[in-house]
Amino acid sequence: MAELTCFVIIGFGKKMDYSSGRMIDLDKTYEYIIEPVFKELGFLCFRACDIKHSGVIDVPMYENILKADFVLADISTLNPNVLYELGVRHAVKKNTTLIISEKGLKYPFDLSHILIDHYEHLGNAIDYGEVERFRSLLNEKVSKLIKEPAIDSPLYTLFPQLNIPSFTRQEIEEIKGNIDEDGSLSDLMNEAEEAKNNKDYVKAIEVLNKAKDLNQDNILVIQRLALATYKSQIPNAIDALFRAQLILNELQPDFTVDLETLGLSGAINKRLFEELSENEFLNNSLRFYEKGFYIGNDYYNGINLAYLFNTRAVNQEDKFEATADFGNAMRIRRQIIKLCRKIITSKGWSERDNDDKGWVYLTLAEAYFGLNLLDEEKEALQEGISFFKPFHTNSYDEQKSKLSELIQTFNDKFSQ
Repeated sequence: MAELTCFVIIGFGKKMDYSSGRMIDLDKTYEYIIEPVFKELGFLCFRACDIKHSGVIDVPMYENILKADFVLADISTLNPNVLYELGVRHAVKKNTTLIISEKGLKYPFDLSHILIDHYEHLGNAIDYGEVERFRSLLNEKVSKLIKEPAIDSPLYTLFPQLNIPSFTRQEIEEIKGNIDEDGSLSDLMNEAEEAKNNKDYVKAIEVLNKAKDLNQDNILVIQRLALATYKSQIPNAIDALFRAQLILNELQPDFTVDLETLGLSGAINKRLFEELSENEFLNNSLRFYEKGFYIGNDYYNGINLAYLFNTRAVNQEDKFEATADFGNAMRIRRQIIKLCRKIITSKGWSERDNDDKGWVYLTLAEAYFGLNLLDEEKEALQEGISFFKPFHTNSYDEQKSKLSELIQTFNDKFSQ
């Protein structure tokens, strides 16, 4: 029997569920749940980012939608591309199309009568017990459909007389030719991430530009390219920051609600302010971090926002405006403390990687320090000590020194 194929229609990387504001790491869904099930059943399982192609991806993508033995669509974030591609599959195949979603998704009316299997995602990770449960459910369902295909397309359910396109086994086998070869978007992204982690930003930029040639509009590629560009400091820090800003402008940061784009825009403008001391960049950075914090209830955007309110406070000449900024910084830190404590006690805490746990505790400690709650700061640092690496503590010490100086400057300037 020829190896069966499953084309997975799913977002790449972290995506936001705009109905709830939650960020969901869809790579985890694919890697932990979907791919293992289909591999165990003897399928070649792949996503659009695993397809090697030149030029636009439309032809190989539609070829896979039409020809794959199974298609599984994860509609968790109601990504328009995912929904459109699912609709195409339903139009050309009366069966072997599966739909899954994170259980918190609020469905549009037209999807409310379609069978959708739910799993629980914790945002950055998926609980191991939930992985096991949903793998078992999916395995059982696919195994049954291999033996007894049932109509799952609403179009063919309502209009059973429609003729469906048919393909020979050879035509179906042809779609394997572009899968699992070096040079796919997924391969390039992994190579770029490894280069970035090794601080080889020149190589990361080179690889990401190749990835961008494969998929011009991929948001994750653009974000990673902007990050590697400003980190490279080539030919110098200021020029690199402006080039990164130009790259990120493709994602319209002034209008987006994507947390990663907002965080990067905030970071770039923050560094431009540090380099050039121009208030325009400070205000821009504040705006991006504030938007990201309130949309995503995100501790990274929040702790940077608080710091920048302290920065603007010491740059104010009017005492009342300075006091307002200083007060906003304190208010946000109190919110961050609640947020970090909620994360630490959440069901998904054990599934987070240690680096992320380290940053949560350092964020918590910085929030306490900014509120002059020094005993609580010490306690938070002690709680998180097992997750800290040298770069964690070096970064914290540097940030704490800057914050301490800002608070002292504010007190000296406006204590009269």
